[in-house]
Amino acid sequence: MPTAKRLCISLGLAGLGFAQATPDIWAKLNPFFGGELCFIDIRFLNTPLFSYPTNYWGISLGSNYTYFRTENEVFAAGPGAQITGAFQFLGRYGTNWLLQIPLYAYARLGAGATAYNIQRLGIGGGVGVRFTTFQLTYTSVSGNYVGKMRQTFFNPTAFAEVTFNFRRTSPTTIRFYLDLLPSRRNTAIMGSIDPVPLDFRTFGFSILYQISNL
Repeated sequence: MPTAKRLCISLGLAGLGFAQATPDIWAKLNPFFGGELCFIDIRFLNTPLFSYPTNYWGISLGSNYTYFRTENEVFAAGPGAQITGAFQFLGRYGTNWLLQIPLYAYARLGAGATAYNIQRLGIGGGVGVRFTTFQLTYTSVSGNYVGKMRQTFFNPTAFAEVTFNFRRTSPTTIRFYLDLLPSRRNTAIMGSIDPVPLDFRTFGFSILYQISNL
């Protein structure tokens, strides 16, 4: 009987500790969502393969985990991750798609640095690695179908961002990103007997909204 009583007390204390820790976890876990415009720069021997970078419109979802000392802290840093799914609708040529998953370490000062932050303007940045996979349909100058290209690559990446918190609820972030180095992949393209060594690099910008009060 004493053993059962001690077990019940231990479970109760563990439950209380978890309940107290949960708000702290949610305060440090800052999820966000938004829209993104993605570009892929594809080059052959440092010459653009197409006359302009291919663009995709997408939807992003992700989260940062922030480390900070007090609720009044205006600076925070930590790891983060994001997933973006993007598409191009091409009518009779079908649909192009792109999937990106960046993993990064970041730091932010001012607005949006923590769940408690009340500053109206903030800045931030981060570095990490970006996984990208995509399908691209390319056409001739006259608009006739030529072929499809599919490729997957990893690149070192970085971003800079500005956060606005004018209403002091759900801060809005404008983020600009760029892959620091391209990835070279042997890629089959129409009209080539053997796969061609192409360099792939992504860049773009997104508008992200923090999800508050989870």
